Amino acid sequence: MSELSLRFSSRSEIGIVRRNNEDSGFASNNLLVVADGMGGHEAGELASAATVAAIVDAVENSNNVEQVLELLANAVITSGEYIADVVASNREYAGMGTTLTALALREDRVAIAHVGDSRAYLLRDGELQQLTKDHTFVQTLVDSGEITKEQAAVHPRRNLMMRAIDGIHAVEVDLQVREARVGDRYMLCSDGVCGIIDEAKILEVLGNTDPTMAVTAIIDAVVDAGAPDNITVVVADVMEDAAETDPVVVGAAADTGNHARLPGIEFPDEAQLVVSEAPLYLPPQRHWLRTSLLTLLVVGMGLFGATLWLSHQWFVGVIPQTGYIGIYQGVPSGGLNRLIEPSMTRIAQLPDFERAQVQATLNASTHADAQATLDRLSARAAACVADRTIPGCPVVSP
Repeated sequence: MSELSLRFSSRSEIGIVRRNNEDSGFASNNLLVVADGMGGHEAGELASAATVAAIVDAVENSNNVEQVLELLANAVITSGEYIADVVASNREYAGMGTTLTALALREDRVAIAHVGDSRAYLLRDGELQQLTKDHTFVQTLVDSGEITKEQAAVHPRRNLMMRAIDGIHAVEVDLQVREARVGDRYMLCSDGVCGIIDEAKILEVLGNTDPTMAVTAIIDAVVDAGAPDNITVVVADVMEDAAETDPVVVGAAADTGNHARLPGIEFPDEAQLVVSEAPLYLPPQRHWLRTSLLTLLVVGMGLFGATLWLSHQWFVGVIPQTGYIGIYQGVPSGGLNRLIEPSMTRIAQLPDFERAQVQATLNASTHADAQATLDRLSARAAACVADRTIPGCPVVSP
């Protein structure tokens, strides 16, 4: 048979809420990679970028699927070593880590390596199949029959990872080989996609005839759903003798600033670096600090006490642009607040009583109290999914 290759499209966006992109992605005619960095200020973007570089470097010269499978497993070890070296050179980066989902096409088969909760999907003959299993706490509960997939989607501990590449712990990599057919469509994505839109929506928009249109439709659907996390998606079609296309790097692995912070790591030479200069949308900033400084010129040192007081005020409220709930610092009125921590719980998921409370805002004396309130609300939303007979719960599952 003719040699198979991939016709691909890839894109990574910061999203609506996040301030930086910790996702990384790579796509070529025979390799797809998505890595979702973790650690926030501990530089998860470096972990994902280093992992993409390790995977690409390890497998680019492999010839058959058995060889590439072994190389993928070894590359996970190498990426862990990269991360360990970075942390050793700068202790403030301790705690960073990343997921990994990689798919390599060789002849008429694909090799898949997977760690974490990024995912690989296959669309074949109109049917969507998830090829990977999430390495999360809630997935263990689903596997044991304790909760359903729908309950897992709103579980307060749904983001607790059981496996990740962190440079500290030995990682068990899920490896598999599958048959590839002309006409197959693969999608790799971070949980900023699959954690926000369900499989029915993915199937609906993934059917666009062109991979680029499919990627755009996926991202548009996530944005419409609020995009509370980074968004990275790679879509690729299996073709016969597809035209050779230059590889593409997206997200943190495409950021030359991250390259400078990882001087000992080689990034793909032929990659087309695609850097998202700005998020798809950022909520308007409420410049309460600037307002305070201007007022300070008038009222003098008296405002110092007011600013200090504002910094100790907390509440849980609705994020207007997304419909999700989150923790704010400051006071609800006058725009004297800033969003500190968004959640994955939408206000529409709450029972009537709690929904009304959040709409009116729930004050908290400390950040910890606000976090406890947010956890309680997420648990109530999860309970509604589990039992729709609870008084006040939404009639239709979100």
